Amino acid sequence: MNLLALVGALVLGGLPYPPPRLVVPTDATKCDTGTILSVDAQRSELRMNTPAGPIVYRVGPDVQVFSADGKPAGSLSALSAGQRARVYYVIDDGARVAEIDLQ
Repeated sequence: MNLLALVGALVLGGLPYPPPRLVVPTDATKCDTGTILSVDAQRSELRMNTPAGPIVYRVGPDVQVFSADGKPAGSLSALSAGQRARVYYVIDDGARVAEIDLQ
């Protein structure tokens, strides 16, 4: 059924994932969901376990984090291991995060 929903979204011109709260998606924008494994603010890295397996994301200082109720939650320091999140990113010398939405 998920494949059918994806095909329908693509045919209708919609996004194949829920829209971000702040970032304007482009053709290069990707989205992953998963559980946060670790946050390293000094290295600006976020590690998440996604359906594709563990992924390391690069998170810049300007990335906005939103709480599950849609309110701004701050930056990387608002995240902790065990939280579920949706990450919007582009591939640019690694997975560079544009927005993080907690679930």
